[in-house]
Formats: sequence, C-alpha cells, structure tokens
Amino acid sequence: MKIIKIILLVFIFVLELFIASFADDKIVNVLCYHRFKLRKITDKEKKKWGDIYAIKPEQFDKQMNFLKENGYNVITMKDYIDYMYGKKEIPEKTVIITIDDGYSSIYEYAYPILKKYGFKATINLYQDFLPGGKNALTVQQIKEMHENGFEFGCHSKSHPVLTKKEKMTDEEYVRFLEKEIIGSKEYLEKLLNFPIDTFAYPYGSYSKEVHLIIKKAGYKLAFSVVPSYNTKETNKFSLKRTMIYNSTTIDKLKEILEKKQLKVKDIYPDDGDVINDNTPELRATLVEDSNLNTATIKFKMGRVVLKDSIYNPITKMLSYSYSLNKSKLKNGTHIAKVVAQDNNGNEYESAWLFIVGKPTKLDLLENEKNHISEDIKEE
Repeated sequence: MKIIKIILLVFIFVLELFIASFADDKIVNVLCYHRFKLRKITDKEKKKWGDIYAIKPEQFDKQMNFLKENGYNVITMKDYIDYMYGKKEIPEKTVIITIDDGYSSIYEYAYPILKKYGFKATINLYQDFLPGGKNALTVQQIKEMHENGFEFGCHSKSHPVLTKKEKMTDEEYVRFLEKEIIGSKEYLEKLLNFPIDTFAYPYGSYSKEVHLIIKKAGYKLAFSVVPSYNTKETNKFSLKRTMIYNSTTIDKLKEILEKKQLKVKDIYPDDGDVINDNTPELRATLVEDSNLNTATIKFKMGRVVLKDSIYNPITKMLSYSYSLNKSKLKNGTHIAKVVAQDNNGNEYESAWLFIVGKPTKLDLLENEKNHISEDIKEE
C-alpha cells in the first residue's frame, strides 16, 4: 500500500511538472501595419509591386472587426511588457497591433477605427521622420493619441538596416548602433516627454550584437518582422511580428493567427547569430514530434521550403547542408523556420533569424560604457 502511495505521488509530481511546462504556452501574435492611404509611387515601383504597405481604411476596419467578432484580445504594450516580465497574466488569443514609421494616415484613418473597436496600438517612430512634412504625424497628434491610451516605440534614428556593417570598423559600427538605438530613444523622450520602452528593428533585422546595444539603451522589448508568433519563452529582444500588406485577406489573417507552436532546441545558426559561412549546415532538434506527420518536417528559408531537409525520428534532429546541396546563402538577413503539419493538415512552425556577414567583436560591445558619445549628444 505504501509503495502504491509513493508511485501515485511521483506520478502526480511528474504530471504537475508536465502541466507547468505547457501552462504558459499562450501564443501571442503581433501584427505590423504601416500606412492607411495610398502614396504616390513611381512607374517602376507600380510595375514591380505597387504600394504593398498601404492598407485601405475599409480593409483595416474589416480586419479589426474580424478580431472583435472572433474573440481575439487586443492588449496594450504595457500589458505585454508586464506579462513578459512575469508581473501579470494575459488572456488566450492575444493580439498586439503595431504601426511603423509614423505616417499621418495613422491619425486620420487608423486611430478612429481602433477607437471604434476599443483597441489600442503601439506606433513606432523614427527620429529623422519626426517631426516631418505633411506625411508625418505631428507632435500634437502623437500626444493626443498617447493621452487616449495609445503607446509609442522607437524605430531608430534614420531607418537603416542595423545589421548592415559594410566597411565600418568595429568601433565605427558601435558608434553607428549607439546613434540609431540610444540616441533616437533620448531624442524621442525629450521631444514627447514620455518614456519609450520598446524598439522596432528597421526592416526587422537584428543580431546578438544589436541586442547588446538595445539592452544598454534600456528598452524592455524589441520587435522584428520575422513572420510568426511569440510565447513566454521567446527572447524579449527577438520578438516576432507579422507584416500586414494590402494583399492580406481575412482568410490570410485567419491563417496567420491559427499557426500552431512547434518547440525546437539546439538550433544552428542560433537566433541572432552573425556567421561568415555562406554554406552552413542548418540544424534544429524538435522537443516533441508525436503529433506530427514526420514526413512534413522541413526547414523553410524565407518563402522556400528546403525539400532536401533530413529528419531523424530517433534523435529528432532536422538538418540541411548548403554545401552538400551545392548552394549558398547570400550575405545579409535570413529568416529560418522549421515547419511541419499534423495528420489533419494543421500548420506548425518555429522561426528565428540569423545574419551572414562579418561578425563584430562582442567583447567590444559588452565592454562599452553605458553612455552616449559626444557626437550623439550634439545631434
């Protein structure tokens, strides 16, 4: 009888651990918008892609209505910060709305639509666009929205690709990052007279090197445009957002919001790595695969599924060798995913980002004093 009790207690303990490990697996989707009014574009742009970032107000209204009618909970950025730092809980089916750049059409079109549904958004501003010309939000408009519960993040000084080091020395690159990440935060806080706690990477590109300056600046969260979901385990400075284009239908939005979590570990290249190898071997180990059709487990780079990915169901390791497949990656930002389906056709994924380029000495970044250099202050 005593042995049975011991076995029962051990079973309960293991069960509680199992439940606890999955208890906070809430999926949070962060949507990224830009403009809500068509801008004039060149014939070359029109022929190539048109103004893909401009969402018609009526299309935006339909998307917000879809969220409202289908029980999605749009939370504030403050709530999300508190959740990620363990200070509060959030509901299931959580969505966060962000809008980049600071175009005046936000105030003219998106602001009244969001108020109509009782939603708040976080607007990410970059220094060189604010205050700007007729296409940019005014300080007065920003302060009005802020007084009505809308929040604001930083989107850098000049909207560059922060991971594009090019011919800069390590020292020059650190100064560049300080201007774009730290200097812009100080500028916005002084101009607007309220704290800026979050950062949105221009073009979504980040690295572990950039993370160090983000942390030094005092940001609490930072967001990419890696199109996927977030969980409590997602790195606070590698948070994912899905771009919403004018081609994003309600069905596509539904598909975005219904992606299922796939847990992986021991990935290579790691999230935010900068590697100088154009022919790496991609690796990832699945934590669990029992509910998946293992034949569908593949790497996906950008929009391309790597069909020659090799999955070992014993070790649960997925691999793909660019060298063996006689192909190579270009220098720059790469979005990697492990994708899979279950037997019902439901889509699962895990996503991250890495850079092919020239690494910076991390000790230089880590040992930098938490200061703003004189050339930043002067600007």
